[in-house]
Amino acid sequence: MKPDVPHDRVWIDKQTPTAFRALVKVASEVRAAAAAVGLDRKLIELVNLRVSQISGCAFCLDTHQRAALAAGNTEQELAVLSAWRRTELYSPMEQAALALAEVTATLPDEHTMDREYAFARKHLTDDQLSVVVWAATTIGAFNRVSILSRHPVRASKEKSTMTAAAESTVVRNDEKHRYEVFYGGELAGFAEYEERDDETVFTHTEIDGAFSGKGLGSTLAKHAIEDTVERGRVIRPLCPFIKAYLDKHPQYDAQVIGKGISR
Repeated sequence: MKPDVPHDRVWIDKQTPTAFRALVKVASEVRAAAAAVGLDRKLIELVNLRVSQISGCAFCLDTHQRAALAAGNTEQELAVLSAWRRTELYSPMEQAALALAEVTATLPDEHTMDREYAFARKHLTDDQLSVVVWAATTIGAFNRVSILSRHPVRASKEKSTMTAAAESTVVRNDEKHRYEVFYGGELAGFAEYEERDDETVFTHTEIDGAFSGKGLGSTLAKHAIEDTVERGRVIRPLCPFIKAYLDKHPQYDAQVIGKGISR
């Protein structure tokens, strides 16, 4: 019999958003560092999944299963990941990364740690080793955020836009001139813009196919538009997606060029 599960947890990513945004920033830096040292997304997603398996984070497993497939991992590789030592499906570099991921997630005794560390150094440079440990550490932090907040996992066909909004985070990246939507700590999409005088010109919106069907595009558009309005700027929607969203939400017309504003 399934026990009753209370739903009164504080979603700490929403309750303390500045801290969560900082964690998201760390994850972004780790992904950039991985690419810089020759570690592809396929390997990093294996690390994300293995640590999430050890942590028992259902939400992160659900998210990174799709991300791992999108990164090029096969269904077979993901199906036997917890038994990776008993297969020959993974490259030596991937095996080294998985060994390090397990060490980082479990912090075993010194003898075990030294053995696994020595194995990893046979196949990874010091820079790569450092990035793998950071990747495992970062996903471990996301695991704890999701487990302690009790982020729900629902069947895809039952997910609504409201659920996706609750499980996602949108941030404005001023350096890249875009709004970014994150789902489970992963960058799921972005809306690019240019700023001209008092105008914010939306030029392009994109959602990663691995995160489709969750209403993240609407979540991203809503946040981007409301943030723009709150900052006292006017909107010029050159992006077809943003324009379509605005057409369905006339409450923003007063701030939109071509609707409430003529120029």
